[in-house]
Amino acid sequence: MTFLTRTALASPLALAVALPAAADYGPIEARDLTLDVETVAEGLVHPWGMAFLDEDRVLVTERNPGTIRLVHRDGTLSEPIWEAEDLFRYDGETERSQAGLFDIVTHPQFDENGWVYISYSRETEAGAGVAVVRARVAQEGDEVRLEDVEDIFVMNEEDQDSSGLHFGGRMAFADDGSLFLTIGERRNISRAQDASDQAGSVLRMTEDGEAHPDNPEFATDPEADEGAPDPYLFSIGNRNIQALAVHGTTGEVWASDHGPLGGDEINLIVAGNNYGWPFTTGGNDYSGAPMGVGTAMEGMTPPVHIFEDTVAPSGLTFIPEGTLFEGWAGDMLIGGLVTEGIVRVTLAEGEVSDEEILEIGRRIRDVQLGPDGAIWVLTEHEDGEVLRLAPQG
Repeated sequence: MTFLTRTALASPLALAVALPAAADYGPIEARDLTLDVETVAEGLVHPWGMAFLDEDRVLVTERNPGTIRLVHRDGTLSEPIWEAEDLFRYDGETERSQAGLFDIVTHPQFDENGWVYISYSRETEAGAGVAVVRARVAQEGDEVRLEDVEDIFVMNEEDQDSSGLHFGGRMAFADDGSLFLTIGERRNISRAQDASDQAGSVLRMTEDGEAHPDNPEFATDPEADEGAPDPYLFSIGNRNIQALAVHGTTGEVWASDHGPLGGDEINLIVAGNNYGWPFTTGGNDYSGAPMGVGTAMEGMTPPVHIFEDTVAPSGLTFIPEGTLFEGWAGDMLIGGLVTEGIVRVTLAEGEVSDEEILEIGRRIRDVQLGPDGAIWVLTEHEDGEVLRLAPQG
């Protein structure tokens, strides 16, 4: 068991942080519903991911400084209860760095085992690698702490580098305990097509961090100096997925991947598939020059949907049956950093039949359906917020 972090107690009485008055976003007029926007909490530093303990409490990660806070429904914001001491923050062009503390998810049997999983960019001798740790949530009255923190996954040493970009870092659990983790191609586009490299892919592992025994085996190219296929790979040819979810009814794995200049896309992630990056894309290079061969190529899986305008997707969830959002069952919600809102996507027979932007006016880093049936979102700012959206009436 490896301890690489600091933990602390979170008590809403002893560690509450005084917050300024909440911002007023006003209602959002969707096509068929009017949504009230409530600012649950403010004062978070670049929040990235959230995991609910119950209807009234949610753990929120702060990308940089690399801490986790407990947020209460009444707006109480704890002091940090956990800090990644070996966090990679990137010493180069700091304003462009995407490094830090990323996602946090609960185990499907969280009520029995209390496990949460945390992903972040870890400082290594080679620079940085994506790491996942598991911890147990200990609760004593109003106090919450993380115990038994241990490594379960660290990106292959040969795949680590010092880039501050394209870490991926989003996680999602299947009901059977399979854990999916995205890793971006680290701004080295050729890595997404190397099946011996964990970058530019979706990984699947067991709850203990081992490569899942049912993962597909990809082919590698010895002439391109590629090694043996990596056993963690579930899919390849992905650019930088930060929006990922397992559909609660079908068990399908869905993702929304960042394009380059344009070309953000929605993909149904299937074991063994190659999603084409950088050979296929709906976007261009940042210089404006075309990339790849277009949106289709033999042997590559095309996207389910390519957004016409840039979304910069981060965070993804589905609306199940029987929620507050009548008529939205089965819809996909995607957070938008550039869109500064939530993209509501309607699927019909595996294809996108409609999309609508729910404008909020701030960069949205994560979006989830909370245990209370409302939509909860994180705004990705130095003064980040937890927002709660629910229908009027």
